[in-house]
Amino acid sequence: MSRAKEIIRRQLDHSGTMLLNAAKVLSDDEFFWEPPVGGSMAWTMRHLSALQDWSVNRVFNRTEPKLRRGEREAFKGGRAITDSDREMMRDRAAIEGEFANEQYETIRALDAFEEGQWNVSTPSGCRFPTYGILWEHLATHNHWHLGAISVSHPKLTQLVMVAPRYYTVDPQDNSNWEKENVS
Repeated sequence: MSRAKEIIRRQLDHSGTMLLNAAKVLSDDEFFWEPPVGGSMAWTMRHLSALQDWSVNRVFNRTEPKLRRGEREAFKGGRAITDSDREMMRDRAAIEGEFANEQYETIRALDAFEEGQWNVSTPSGCRFPTYGILWEHLATHNHWHLGAISVSHPKLTQLVMVAPRYYTVDPQDNSNWEKENVS
């Protein structure tokens, strides 16, 4: 696997795990609570799932997304959340399960992605000009929303602000990594 794919895989895995862990810390009321600015944890997880479903199926696999167009539009973002959007909200277990499944499917798609396609233009209708730029967006998108959620739920800050599990504090490990990866 290329360095770029490894980095994106690690970011997706880490941020997805952190979002699921952050969700577990929230009560049901907190999970569905909508702050004055931004979405609830429930909306955020549906939003991330919708983008990953669309990206994996429509863009990478060139098939129809699993989510219906109305659901994708409701959780697209970039506008105020409406009552009709809220009507499409699922129960908590379904939202968390959908998110975990989409994370898995996205990582599977990344593993199968041909690196030679990195700078190839995406199909018409995709606002990300190349496949690589879309992968880079997917790699950071969860982290961005994790930061936004932690602003509206301060008790998540300590959970969110921890070093990822793949970092080491052992100087020997760091020295070896630098020898192998820094030119």
